[in-house]
Amino acid sequence: MRYLDANVLVRLITGDDRALAEQAIETIEGGSQGEFEIIDAILVELCFILEFHPYKMEREDITNAIEALADTPQVTVSDQTRAALRLYRKHSKLDYADCLLTVLGGKQGVVTFDKDLQKELLLQEQPQQTGQTVH
Repeated sequence: MRYLDANVLVRLITGDDRALAEQAIETIEGGSQGEFEIIDAILVELCFILEFHPYKMEREDITNAIEALADTPQVTVSDQTRAALRLYRKHSKLDYADCLLTVLGGKQGVVTFDKDLQKELLLQEQPQQTGQTVH
């Protein structure tokens, strides 16, 4: 298992450095099934960079790009990652870290002063997700 860093994912998604983007594509496409994993710590950073730094991407575009990458045979993400991405897509007031907390902790497992996160937790009806990895 090899882990993809946020700087590789930024280049891949934005193409802002053509040479590095091509190198990222070649590396991933040349990998074996499930060789690469994107962990949630990296996605917290990635979503922040893409949404708020010079890129100012829309959440729909961010989640589409991450989901497309996660759907490639060489890349794996956990079930909790996919659930957190679904929340991130639909809740504009929650950042990816908040969405991940919601998935991991559910109604009773998160302590926060964040009013938007508290509101989402009250609406939370889904069962706690497992940490299984999917391709």
